[in-house]
Amino acid sequence: MQDWILNLVSFAIGTIITWFITKWFYKRAALDLKSETLKIRRLLDIVLYALEKAKMVKVNRDASGQVIGMEFELFVNSAVHSMTSDNVTLNVVKENQNSK
Repeated sequence: MQDWILNLVSFAIGTIITWFITKWFYKRAALDLKSETLKIRRLLDIVLYALEKAKMVKVNRDASGQVIGMEFELFVNSAVHSMTSDNVTLNVVKENQNSK
């Protein structure tokens, strides 16, 4: 009977120790992920700012200034281009710049 109780107590102690160690590693991993995400977001903001200043894209922002999307215009030098890949065909026609 004492072996059964000893096994149960050993199992409970092992489970508690494992839970605390696992919790510590998951919290550390979450903090690392948050730090990396903030770095990537900051770099993306820099790239979008540079593209916007170069007038390559128009960045859409919400009321708080967070990026929610972007728009860009495609300018083509020749009248018609055709690109075909499998079942997809893209035809781009240059607009008359004077009609705007």
